[in-house]
Amino acid sequence: MSDTQIQRLQNEIERLKSAIQELTVLNEIAIAASSTLEVSQVLDIIVEKSIRAVQAEQGAILLLTEQEEAPLKTLIRQEALMTGKFASYKVGANITGWVLKHQQPLKIDNLSEDTRFNTTEEERRQIQSALCIPIRFRTEMLGILTVTNKKTFTPFNDSDLRLLSIIAAQSGQLIRNSQLQEETIAKKRMEQELAMARNIQHGLLPTESIDAESLDIASYFNPADEVSGDYYDYFHLGNGRFGIVMADVSGHGTSSALMMTMVKGILHTLAYDFSSTDQLLGKINIILTQIMPPSMFVTVMFLVFDSRERKLYYSNAGHNPLIRCAASQQKCELIELRGPAVGLTKLAKYSEKVIDLQAGDVFVLYTDGITEAFNRNNEMFEETRLLAAVRECGSARQAGEMVTHIVQKVRDFTGDASQSDDMAIIAIKVQ
Repeated sequence: MSDTQIQRLQNEIERLKSAIQELTVLNEIAIAASSTLEVSQVLDIIVEKSIRAVQAEQGAILLLTEQEEAPLKTLIRQEALMTGKFASYKVGANITGWVLKHQQPLKIDNLSEDTRFNTTEEERRQIQSALCIPIRFRTEMLGILTVTNKKTFTPFNDSDLRLLSIIAAQSGQLIRNSQLQEETIAKKRMEQELAMARNIQHGLLPTESIDAESLDIASYFNPADEVSGDYYDYFHLGNGRFGIVMADVSGHGTSSALMMTMVKGILHTLAYDFSSTDQLLGKINIILTQIMPPSMFVTVMFLVFDSRERKLYYSNAGHNPLIRCAASQQKCELIELRGPAVGLTKLAKYSEKVIDLQAGDVFVLYTDGITEAFNRNNEMFEETRLLAAVRECGSARQAGEMVTHIVQKVRDFTGDASQSDDMAIIAIKVQ
């Protein structure tokens, strides 16, 4: 066998060894990564196998994320596995920035002599040679795989660059799969927690079966999200008095729902010892201004029906006007009673209105999710349509029928437009 043939055979053997090494590393990464769903563990596996494959002292994966304040991707995270003599690991921003800018592999043979980078003394001391490979999933760049300082004290060669590029190519799919798995698990957990919160919140609302003495009461509640900032309640106050409250915490979602629960607790603590409805709102306001975030507030409407005196005592803290349909006058109107929302200022003052009651009188409480419901033409339902819907019911219908009729009118108006705010209604008919 000639020297040329021997050389060719040796080259082929080396090529096969290299191919076997590549397949072995990729197989090890795939097997190890398949045993975990956590992104951090997948990254550790990739870094560990990469370090061993190219005999590097250190390695890291730096992931990218979209920042809201800038369209460019920036580094946010580093997963490093350290070996060798160094106690810390850091890739300079100008090095990773080069990879981000050029979107291609970077090979550094001697950092201290590489004129492409303006490095610090610490970086030159810690990093002699390096390979930085972009990690992609399809056309999206996910991060950068980096190894530094070959254990043989020589620069990384082209075979190392090829092998690390192959590892990075497979890593993109593994990382994206793990990210999707984590997102799916997190979303499912969040949905379960929100469903539990919704059940708890619904349990805080009153039942339709409550005995309201001389009142026929019905309600409707439909949150825009799993949980809501709308709150309503009705309860006995003793001595023939019956309290009804409708409140709306600013915004909607989890933070509003938590504040709603707090408002309910405060109200129930104070509701059995007050001299007037405006005094009660004043006390609630003082408490909430001390504990509520500056960006939040609560609108509250509080009514007390006195069956013995046949009177309604009513105060309003920035909530939508009360609708009254007087049986004796055969008309429906908005009862305007001004007062600031609670939680804004300790100096807020409230007033109380007293209304004589007659059998057949109808009162409707609601949140702005009803009047501000939009249709596809970006038109709002508004108070005028709500008043018209209440008038159509008259005093002949029961409270439950009124609520059903109003809700249907809102649905007919909005059509298939998405619901943007929580909706709540209470209809009361005096017996």
